Amino acid sequence: MKVNVVGIPHFAGAYVSGTELAPEALRAAGLIEHLQQAGLSVRDEGNLKLPDYLPRHNIPPVRNWPAPRMLWDLLREEVRGWLGGDGFALMLGGDCSTIVGTATAHQELHGDAAYVLVIDGHFDAVAPSANRCVGAAGMGLWFLLRDNPMWAAEKVWDAGRIHVIGCQQKPREDYGVEIVTLAEMRTGGLMQSVSTILEKIPANAKLLVHFDVDVMDEEAMAAAYSPSKTGLSLEEAEGLLAAVLRDHRVIGLEVTEFSALRDTTGIYAERLVRLLGNALATRATTASSDTLMI
Repeated sequence: MKVNVVGIPHFAGAYVSGTELAPEALRAAGLIEHLQQAGLSVRDEGNLKLPDYLPRHNIPPVRNWPAPRMLWDLLREEVRGWLGGDGFALMLGGDCSTIVGTATAHQELHGDAAYVLVIDGHFDAVAPSANRCVGAAGMGLWFLLRDNPMWAAEKVWDAGRIHVIGCQQKPREDYGVEIVTLAEMRTGGLMQSVSTILEKIPANAKLLVHFDVDVMDEEAMAAAYSPSKTGLSLEEAEGLLAAVLRDHRVIGLEVTEFSALRDTTGIYAERLVRLLGNALATRATTASSDTLMI
């Protein structure tokens, strides 16, 4: 299996810095070497070249606008090559507003066969308001699901082609997206919940996975941009991600919300590297899902 690694070093959708350092922090923690040791053929494509200046401000409704839009425009062009190439795309963010650009390119490339599976501790679909300033990191799914002049994609995403799992709670407005909370997954069994979601996705689908590290609890991943006491354990996260990535409809994985500034010793970068390497290695094996039961 061939894995193409690319960094998206930004915090355009965030309030403070840290996530822009994630790609280099994960490389320094041995990501490339760990993937190779797992039996994967790896090509490091470097980082996305960002504009020399991206605005930063706290003016409503969207923090730092148009910086997020500038990033998404770049991603629309570049991601088509990453997801349409001859290997698996491993994209290292960046805050989770990354999903707007990557998912838009994914849909433009694969049409109605494009699906997105979001593994996240939160449902990032906050609607902009003139009365408060919110980062695009909390608005990503709103931009994808709503027809709006701020992000003029050719086609708004069909809510039925986006699945969200791992959220701490149900939002008041889900925009028609199926959301399986962490509590629901634990009640029904993590692996069974993942299997049920994947069974609903057509056999000919092209699946992009968005993995926000804040789906893990702070004991497992204190270097998340917004750590929480509630979330998956490290073992649960690895088992869940491995079960998803074993599905060969998955053509790309984006990893977001890792804040290298919170990782003063490098231990969490090393932990995330091992998690990603172990989960991706399952794509090169024929191990059954029974071996990953939690």
